[in-house]
Amino acid sequence: MLVVLRRIHLKTCQQQYTTGRFVLSNRIKISVSDFTTLPGARYKSDGDGSAEEFFDSYIKQHLNDKELILIDFDNTWGYASSFLSELALEISQQCKQDGLDVREKIKIKSDDEPGLTERFWGYIDESIDINN
Repeated sequence: MLVVLRRIHLKTCQQQYTTGRFVLSNRIKISVSDFTTLPGARYKSDGDGSAEEFFDSYIKQHLNDKELILIDFDNTWGYASSFLSELALEISQQCKQDGLDVREKIKIKSDDEPGLTERFWGYIDESIDINN
């Protein structure tokens, strides 16, 4: 019985690893670097690595999960303001639509560029103002 449980756990971890999503106790860690190391612009129509594509492919499906979402911005070549502002707008709009508090649902990690966390929350605040 113990062997079977370990196999199931291992399979679950492998599946989460290959999709770039890790469940860490009560949070889901999503790394932008699993999506791309060269984050692009705002929209899918702007090319590869857009904020819209990242939101649709990695974030949106987890917003109504009970776990909080930790977005890891490390291990990329940097971020255009258009990527960050669009991601913030997409997240805040979806949270508002779903009746979620964005500051309770989303956590940010950026050890490579500590100022990015403050910039991202600034974009969240701006997008909340736009949505109201």
